[in-house]
This record gives sequence, structure tokens and C-alpha cells, in this order.
Amino acid sequence: MGVAGLRFAHVKRTLRVRAVLVGLLEELPYICPVVVAVGSTVMIAIKLCKDWPQ
Repeated sequence: MGVAGLRFAHVKRTLRVRAVLVGLLEELPYICPVVVAVGSTVMIAIKLCKDWPQ
């Protein structure tokens, strides 16, 4: 397999992984908002801990 073949094999794998992720998110539509909410809460908690007076 040449360089072009390896490049296309990588693209196919990337597209397959992307398709699986999109399919999973379509099946579970509440995952994205939950992940965003948890991430925001963690970032707010870290910010409050850093600013907490010692």
C-alpha cells in the first residue's frame, strides 16, 4: 500500500469513528447538554476554589 492508500485508509477510519459518534449522539440526545453542564460546573468550582480566600 502506497502513501495515498495509507492516507485514504486513515480517512476511512476517521469517517467511521465520526459516523459512530454521530449515531451514538442521535440515540442519546441528552448526553451533550449533560456533558456541557457538568463541564461548566467543574470549571466554576475550580474558579471558586482558586479565588477562595485563604
